[in-house]
Amino acid sequence: MTASSPATDAPPARYDDLRALVINCTLKRSPETSNTQGLIDRSTAILDAQGVHVDVVRAVDHDIATGVWPDMTEHGWETDAWPDLYQQVMKADILVLAGPIWLGELLHLARVLKDLGGIPAYGNQRTGWDAGCHRDYENPEHR
Repeated sequence: MTASSPATDAPPARYDDLRALVINCTLKRSPETSNTQGLIDRSTAILDAQGVHVDVVRAVDHDIATGVWPDMTEHGWETDAWPDLYQQVMKADILVLAGPIWLGELLHLARVLKDLGGIPAYGNQRTGWDAGCHRDYENPEHR
């Protein structure tokens, strides 16, 4: 490229308006050393260098109830940290799920989320499911 080409005249790309949320799915509680955190530190350094605002959450440090409803306290659980964490997920432009790769579970989870068009409890409406539409049913909540 020459100095007069359009690519050099354009201002550099800006990413300071982006927000990333990294969910560390390690099985080790803080402050125990996590190899997953080591990988996260490397990737968040790249995002930080580009001006992206990055938040990191270590899931195991939160009392996230198991279940399929958005707030499991409405279904018998005493506490559930997921509703607050979900608000962070929805505010993020970039969502990174990081975990122990030796299990291969994250690839499975990523594929399920992709196939379902998002987070299932917030996606397809019950009427669509009742009509027999599942993964191919358009998700009205999908961004």
